[in-house]
Amino acid sequence: MEFPRLPTRDTSGQKVVLPDDLEGEQTLVLISFDRRQQSLVGSWRGFAKELCETYGHFEYYELLVLGGRSGMMPPMSGGGMSPEAARSRTHDNALIARVDKTALQRRLGLLGEGNIYALLIEDGTVVRQAAGVLTPETGDALEDLLKQWREANSGWTDASPAGSPTGDNALDS
Repeated sequence: MEFPRLPTRDTSGQKVVLPDDLEGEQTLVLISFDRRQQSLVGSWRGFAKELCETYGHFEYYELLVLGGRSGMMPPMSGGGMSPEAARSRTHDNALIARVDKTALQRRLGLLGEGNIYALLIEDGTVVRQAAGVLTPETGDALEDLLKQWREANSGWTDASPAGSPTGDNALDS
């Protein structure tokens, strides 16, 4: 499923349009619908940071979705998040969106706002999703997907000339 075009703001007030402005060839977006869900999002944060360090093609974002009647964000005094939100969400990858929560949940196939959701996005497409806190099984599955992607896109090609025997190259085994 395609991730819908979603205008957000980062902690410094800069406009970030999802999925267009996402960094990373594989990107994890952690979606919460209430500031009180930050402890649930926190269960993913340390693991996601480790994955960013291990896999250069991977990034993650934390998206707080607040209700609103339109897809437009109202201006805020500091140009970005409200002061209380900015204080509680100090990382650079925190985003906030004011949109119709129900419409967004419907578009993404999410089962309400009582839980958080982790979506793995590639080229604007949601390729995997999970609900709730990070579990060992979910973490292992995510890391396996990142490894598979890295191996499939490593850029290694067969450099031996056509017709030459294999086995005499140090990389052959």
